[in-house]
Amino acid sequence: MNKMKKYKNYIYFNITLLVLSIYVIFFPLISIPIKNIFPSFGICPYLVMTGKPCPLCGGTRYFANITQVFSDWTYILNPFGVLALFLIFELFFRIFVIIYVRKNIKANKLEKNKKIVIIDFTILSIALICFIVYEIIFFIIN
Repeated sequence: MNKMKKYKNYIYFNITLLVLSIYVIFFPLISIPIKNIFPSFGICPYLVMTGKPCPLCGGTRYFANITQVFSDWTYILNPFGVLALFLIFELFFRIFVIIYVRKNIKANKLEKNKKIVIIDFTILSIALICFIVYEIIFFIIN
């Protein structure tokens, strides 16, 4: 029964990551009405405090102008473009994982879930390492 609870918690973890991915992708649309209500919302606190752009400065602007990819494919080579591709991958992957794990829990085939969990945490570890390397490079350059 303990394994069952672990996999149910894993499903909740995936739902959380799915919602966060959706939020990041649609944040530019969400931020437009919020900026109209709270004008200081669009100001980066790190930029205000240090006078230097943070590693994520320009991310909202990038996602708001994502349609430029259709006219200039090099737009995707920006670090935020790689992030956008990863988030789109995350959306589909999280949906697949949630369905796959639930199906195996109902069929009582918990051993099949081990492989997907290992693949998932490998992908998340690689993404975390890439983000840390990006942060380090950003701060060295600036």
